[in-house]
Amino acid sequence: MVANFMIRTLTASITDHKSTQIRLGSLLQHKHNAFLLFFNSFTSSTSTASESEGNHHKGDAFTVSYLINSCGVSPTLARKLSHRVNLKTPDGPNAVIDLLSNYGFSKSQLAKLVEIHPTLLSTNAENTLLPKLKFFRSIGVSDTDMPKILIASRLMLFRSLEKCLIPRYEILRSVLRDDGEVVRALKNAPFGFIYSGITKHMVPNVVVLRQCGVPQASISYLMMYAGTLAYRDHSKFVEAVNTAKEFGFNPLRTNFIVAIGMLVTKSKEVWESRFEIYQRCGWNREMALRAFRKFPSLMNFSEATFTGKMSFLVKDMGWPPAAIAEYPQVVAYNLEKRIIPRFSVIKILKSKGLLQNMHLSSIICTTEEKFLKKFVINFQKALPLLPDVYTGVINHSNVM
Repeated sequence: MVANFMIRTLTASITDHKSTQIRLGSLLQHKHNAFLLFFNSFTSSTSTASESEGNHHKGDAFTVSYLINSCGVSPTLARKLSHRVNLKTPDGPNAVIDLLSNYGFSKSQLAKLVEIHPTLLSTNAENTLLPKLKFFRSIGVSDTDMPKILIASRLMLFRSLEKCLIPRYEILRSVLRDDGEVVRALKNAPFGFIYSGITKHMVPNVVVLRQCGVPQASISYLMMYAGTLAYRDHSKFVEAVNTAKEFGFNPLRTNFIVAIGMLVTKSKEVWESRFEIYQRCGWNREMALRAFRKFPSLMNFSEATFTGKMSFLVKDMGWPPAAIAEYPQVVAYNLEKRIIPRFSVIKILKSKGLLQNMHLSSIICTTEEKFLKKFVINFQKALPLLPDVYTGVINHSNVM
């Protein structure tokens, strides 16, 4: 017998099903038939669910196998990525892989791209990917650069060609002088190319530079070598431009762009703390500004790095702080591997009366070949052990 609660449950289910013509009265008169109907309905739905689940697992197994064997993905990563993409047959993903291979992607680069965007394997290669790849090649992106740009800019292949990629290319092209510069700008800041702030920030930032008289060569430098700076928040960018002018930077020189890059990433409080550090090392504010104008990257050095190099140059080598301010780029070089070994040689030569005072730039900023010839080889007859001393100091620094 079918329990009353089962009949009530089955009745509610059947009366809601449009294809069922059984009436409640008939059901109550044929309880055995009702039980059979319930059993068949239950087993049928269970079988369908199991079949669906089995197909899903089969799809997962194929996806994992394909990611490992065709994309070069590790088994662990393949299982993880299979939760993001479910491949049914090899035809579609094979077409994607073949197409990308034809546009310069190596196996390792394909694996990297798949790791970032496994759903790319489900994309229509002919209709979706090919037009975008053709477009980038048409503006001069080489097969060497294509993978680098598309891997670095994770969403580029998913953006609309007509609504996003072409309009943004046209904006870049209006800012730069030719497609060659556009390609270099893409390589330098591929993420910025699809970033929504290209019209909100980049375009007005370039307008501000042009209003200041910044030449096209410097604007091209900005886009090709400091591209992320161009996409900075417009209000902060303008503030950095004004500060650079207050500090005495010349908008006609490329250093103006470099200074903006330093200024836009640091608050006024940080700047003032930097000037306090320089003052403790013997520079007044005017010296510090002069040094900064000569070498804007100076502000990137930490207090420990700057004070360590200044201490050696002033206390150990006897160089006046004002002289260092005239050649601030010397602080960019490694203290243990370059500054100390070279000044060790200079100190020996001075102690023997073989050398007069030299400019910092001729000691530190010259190439290794020129330094050896001028200060080591030239004095080897008088001081045969000088090369060994110089090499010994360098090797000691490397060990340390």
